[in-house]
Amino acid sequence: MRKLASCFLRVLINFFMKTILIPINSNFFARNFLRTDAFKILKARQDLRVVLLVPPSKLSYYRKEFGSQQVIVDNLALTRDSAVENFFRFLERNSIVTNRVKMDQITALYKRKKEPVLKATIRFLLRLVNFLAARALYYFGHLGMSWRFLVRWLYSLVPTHYYVQVFAAYKPDLIFCPTLVWHEDYCLIREARKSGVKTAGMIFSWDSFYSKTFFLAYPGHLFVQTPEIANQAKQLANYPYEIDVVGFPQYDSHFQKRGIIPRAEFLKQFGADPAKKLILYAFSGKAGLDIEFDVLDIMAKAIRSGEIKGAPEVLIRPYPRFDFSEAKLSDLKRRYGFRAAASTSNIGADSSADWEMDDRAISLLVNSLAHADLIITMYSTFFIEGAIFNKPLIAVGFDGFKTRPYPLSAKRFFNWDHLKDLKAQGGISIVSSAEEFIAAINRSLAEPAYLAAGRGRIVSEHCYFKDGMSGKRLAEALIKALPRQQ
Repeated sequence: MRKLASCFLRVLINFFMKTILIPINSNFFARNFLRTDAFKILKARQDLRVVLLVPPSKLSYYRKEFGSQQVIVDNLALTRDSAVENFFRFLERNSIVTNRVKMDQITALYKRKKEPVLKATIRFLLRLVNFLAARALYYFGHLGMSWRFLVRWLYSLVPTHYYVQVFAAYKPDLIFCPTLVWHEDYCLIREARKSGVKTAGMIFSWDSFYSKTFFLAYPGHLFVQTPEIANQAKQLANYPYEIDVVGFPQYDSHFQKRGIIPRAEFLKQFGADPAKKLILYAFSGKAGLDIEFDVLDIMAKAIRSGEIKGAPEVLIRPYPRFDFSEAKLSDLKRRYGFRAAASTSNIGADSSADWEMDDRAISLLVNSLAHADLIITMYSTFFIEGAIFNKPLIAVGFDGFKTRPYPLSAKRFFNWDHLKDLKAQGGISIVSSAEEFIAAINRSLAEPAYLAAGRGRIVSEHCYFKDGMSGKRLAEALIKALPRQQ
């Protein structure tokens, strides 16, 4: 009798079970969703099945890390190698009418490295053609809603066939597209429309509408992190459907102070002195990489000479997408006398693509923020994450030892739209010379409350929710978006 009841229960659960299909096309998704309360809540439900579509090179890793009876991991057909998809991506991104896009187009025109004259000339001419095409699209973008409608309509005419078998195999009830930047999301949304399947999406980051997307295909329901991003969805992408503001699930651990170990224990991992102040230097990405090594040189010399007082410890954090090899980290330690650690874990042969934010990487991230006395970066989200922990923030706004043209200069970053928004809160010391940089370090270490009110405004404006419950809100919003049983 008990066996029969158990069998009946399984049949009943399967009858009412819903399937959410999620494409994973960003290395940050594990940190932003899979290692948050949002995924834990979904995974715990017996009436819900989650299908994760991942790049083939990561299939075994994701099955081991996240697979279960309720979570299926399968291949994601990548569309980014498609010439047509890449054409529409170029069309979309260069049609966004923002200062960031306009500046990036000019930056792309500049020569980046020394080459023979003939090769350099050919490359310049190719960059010039690319610039003229991009700038033409930028001016077409001034047509506004009508231009964006035309681009979406043209994109809708392109045949999509990538995910027909996936829909047939899993019969999803909801497609959740978690970036709305990469075209795998758009292809799934279009396939879902043809199949009559509901769709939902979440914006990837705080700068997405300023430089990455105006939505080539609309999801039926949109989740955003803050009211400001919701306004951008309406104004810059003309999003017409329901929007839920849920917060940043990846910041829940910051607000809850979860996973923080004692300071001495953390610093011991790097051989650092817990009695000294700790400066966290967070690399920002590729755009300012050459400048950042100059900045490290300036800081190391100032510490050795005593210009920076108290001989603070410095912990270098590479930007995840451009993480440093063990050899590079060792070289940095020898060269500067700083502490350093990889910010990600490599899971495959391609170090530029096969990296992940695993539990070790997230623990390093949270504890670096929690135990730092000062955070220095150029244009990364560490301005926001550091503000959550109420740490003094310094932005590098000078070019190290060289004088660079403005389109390649660190001076340009706070004219990007999303950083201009951040600057307005008044919580960051933006330095424009080596002298200002050294003075700002000394003041920040001596007066940790300096600009604290501005940091509070950054958190209120750019995080919105401070309760550490954003993962729960996102999970509940996804469950609500599922179709009701008829």
